[in-house]
Amino acid sequence: MPPQTVSHPDRAAATLANVDDQRAVRGAGPFPPPGDGAADCRIDLKLLLWRAHAAAARSPRARQRLLALDLGQRPDLVAGTVRDGTARGLMAALEEVVALAPAAAEAVPPDDPLHTQEFRGRELRRKKDLLVASGGPRLRFSRREGLLYVDRDGGQHSSNCLRFEARRDLGTLDAFGADPAERPRLFSAQFLQPQRYLQTAGATELQLAGRLGRGPIGWPCELTVLGRADEPTLRLVLRVDNQLAGWRLRARFLGLPPAAIAHACMPVVEAVQSDAGGFVAVTLVRSCTTLLVDGRPEPVPAAACRGWIEHEFRLGLTGS
Repeated sequence: MPPQTVSHPDRAAATLANVDDQRAVRGAGPFPPPGDGAADCRIDLKLLLWRAHAAAARSPRARQRLLALDLGQRPDLVAGTVRDGTARGLMAALEEVVALAPAAAEAVPPDDPLHTQEFRGRELRRKKDLLVASGGPRLRFSRREGLLYVDRDGGQHSSNCLRFEARRDLGTLDAFGADPAERPRLFSAQFLQPQRYLQTAGATELQLAGRLGRGPIGWPCELTVLGRADEPTLRLVLRVDNQLAGWRLRARFLGLPPAAIAHACMPVVEAVQSDAGGFVAVTLVRSCTTLLVDGRPEPVPAAACRGWIEHEFRLGLTGS
């Protein structure tokens, strides 16, 4: 086969244990790098890679285990442009890295029943808008405006600041391929329903839930927003249940600069400019199931990332 189509041994191997066999057959390269569109494939791997790097920063043992994987010389492993068996092996190794550096227990504000209010059901439905405040920015939810983001210090004020975009994906793990016959399907966080609202002396928390999309194409979604008076940013935990293949679902943050959005994941972000302004798009899941190996398509069903996927964000300028 032409040299330019010979894939890296990591991409060709069925499992991590087969890589040495592929190296003996394929030699030392050079090999074509993963495509630019691989940045947001296998989102479960990208989330775990972020956790592994965070663990390596906390623990020398975790750092040594991560260095042993030699990821700097293995671009297909980092990109996720590998077969399912190899991806499973890498994720098991990354779980070991994370386990070597347990995260410190987070300080929990003392329980104060006299200054705690919890709203659910009918009582919650009576509230017209719901405010979550940190020591910096605030988010206010209403059924009319969705999520209103306000950061007086940073000069941001954006109503309906969180929306979602779904597009059919006809590409491969290396390159997202939009269906030219379809426009993006857009959803707003304002259509999620409040489930629980908690107010304490030093914190507020809001839980929303619903489904993005109607009919057979859709994603159950859970959104939790937490603000603490002693923290300069808002926490946002977003969970989606993906049972579809061949789609990309992204969150759109409107009116927030990229520097105000910290995502606990390897970079899966795009700053988009348009006639109507701009937004920051963050991939929640890209369920593409085709990998090119030596120029030929190979099925990778596990890359659909089916099941619940959790993303955590910090919103607000930290000054760092």
